[in-house]
Amino acid sequence: MTADSLNGLTVLVTRPQGMGEDLVKAIESRGGAVLLLPAIAIEPLQPDTSELAELATLPAGGLAIFASRNAVAWGARFLPQPRPRIAAIGPSTAHALAELGLTPDIRPTGFTTEDLLEQPEFENLAGVRVFILRGEDGRAELAAGLKARGARVRYLDVYRRKPAPLDPARRKEILALWAAGEIDIYTATSADVFRNLCTLLGPEGEPLLRNTPLVTVSERVLQTVKQWGHDATRLLADGPDGESLATAIARWHAGEGADTTGGTG
Repeated sequence: MTADSLNGLTVLVTRPQGMGEDLVKAIESRGGAVLLLPAIAIEPLQPDTSELAELATLPAGGLAIFASRNAVAWGARFLPQPRPRIAAIGPSTAHALAELGLTPDIRPTGFTTEDLLEQPEFENLAGVRVFILRGEDGRAELAAGLKARGARVRYLDVYRRKPAPLDPARRKEILALWAAGEIDIYTATSADVFRNLCTLLGPEGEPLLRNTPLVTVSERVLQTVKQWGHDATRLLADGPDGESLATAIARWHAGEGADTTGGTG
């Protein structure tokens, strides 16, 4: 078995519908099998007229920060012209902007809020107007960091996350396959994904979720699942893109010492 092989492995992919294609491709290209179970759904939001009017006055020296690919998908259309400076959290978000012909002016190599705040352009933001385009009820750390540097910050919530529907027959099928040992590892790339998985699968799914390895991209998720009682290997991928997640799984599958923690890690 080669170091990047996933032969004989089945991965439960829990990303929202339409957002897991890169991960599915990365797994299948390594010989792995995929089962799809979207745990959250994405619903666009229409910002208030007053919020859009304020965004329309953002000057060229202002800053619009896109917090995710979904923020690009549902928020890029609201950018004023001529457009302000643009920042992207993470390569995936920057790629989504580039696909729309929008080149980020500020693009960290990492994919976290902390990586963005470390950019030299953010050392002094005294008086700079900043809009953060994000999902409803997103984290407050970015705004706090920007305000500490003197920025005048507003949010523009352009989508919300909600539990994905699950057909009862599909739920029964997933639980049966899992109980039969047909699912080797699952993705839990956010705390919302993990919590919704617990809700979707119910009490019958709890021992399966607890005792099956998972892969994530966030230390926060590792803490969430540990506190919940997850008792199997937990993998931390280098990034949220499909290649990074598949590489983390492949390294673990090959016994190469992937970044692991947990009951068997």
